Parts: sequence; structure tokens; C-alpha cells
Amino acid sequence: MTDVDVADLWFELPAGFVEFDLAEDPESRMLRMADAVDTLFADATPEQKFSLVISGEHVLTTMIAAGAAHVSSCLLRMSGDEPSQATLCVLVERPGTGPEVQDRQAAARRTAAQWRELHPDAEVGLVMLPYGICALCVREQHLAVPGALFGLPDPVPATVRQAEVWVPLKTGPGAVLFVLTTQDVRHWAQYVDVLSGIVKSISEERV
Repeated sequence: MTDVDVADLWFELPAGFVEFDLAEDPESRMLRMADAVDTLFADATPEQKFSLVISGEHVLTTMIAAGAAHVSSCLLRMSGDEPSQATLCVLVERPGTGPEVQDRQAAARRTAAQWRELHPDAEVGLVMLPYGICALCVREQHLAVPGALFGLPDPVPATVRQAEVWVPLKTGPGAVLFVLTTQDVRHWAQYVDVLSGIVKSISEERV
């Protein structure tokens, strides 16, 4: 089980996910990622391997800058042995003040309403997990990856699909936000299954 200590919450990572040390030097991290890609996808083209490493590192550094409590990445083989990569980020939202017990259903509905207003093109709804009710938002983002990562002077455009699951805590005010991001939009259905398994494993008790 993977824990988010400050939120008294645990969840299980499926096979294929590797958790990152958020304090690790980026250069060392990219070298390890490159070694992993070489091992797992020996038949992939150099361009495919390079893209997996660079896109993964860009998403990772963005999430660390946002204050992530957990970041992990998966390298999977899809149909036709295609290499595919996604990143899971977990952020804890803990307000300084609030009631000891929050109305979790109202909080989830409020978050879903805010997401609908902020992202009118997104798929937004409420989902019931074994842990309880949560808000869900699926959307695409158009990013500008720093060109320096590719040795280029200008930013490189990239489109990612992202699923956010906002889980209100049972232990008091606040929530935990799970964010799964990938550029592999073609295999999004498989990633939905992966994320579903992760959020269904959420528990307030360490197993």
C-alpha cells in the first residue's frame, strides 16, 4: 500500500507503477527512466524512447512544482507491443480551519460544480467509491513543453488527457486529489481501468 500520511489515507499501486523520490536530482531520475525504457521497450525506436522519457519528466516536474505528495509513473505495453506511459500524481488539500466532520457529499457536489464552470468542455460527474463519494473530471490539456528538453529554441506543443478524482476526507476537512495524465490518448480506455483500480483501493486503514 502507498500512503499519504498527512491525510490518513492509503491506496494500492498496480503492477507497472514506480513511485518517485520527489527529492531526487532530475538528471539522475531521467537516466533511470531511460534505462527502464531501454529494458522494457528494447524494440522501440529511439524517437519513441526519447519521447517517453522527456514527456514523463516534464509532467513529473510540473506535478512536483504543484506540491504533489506522491508521484509515480507506469510504462505499459499496449496492443501491438506499443510502448505507453502515464503519470499518477496525488495532492493533499488540507484547509487550516473547518468542521471536524465535513459533509462529504455536499463537498463533492460543490467541487463538481466548480469543475463544470472552470472546464465547460470536460466530462464531469460524481462517482461512488468503496471509500465514499468523489468528484471526477476528465479533460484534455494543450501544453507547451520547454523546447530546451529537446534541444530546440521554441516550446513544443503537446496534448495530454487527464483524469482527476477528488476524494473528500473522512478524517476532517480537506480532500485528496488523484490525477492520472498521459499523452497516449489512443489507449485511454485501458488507463481508465488502471485509474479505476487505484481509486477503488483507497482506504482509511493500512492493510
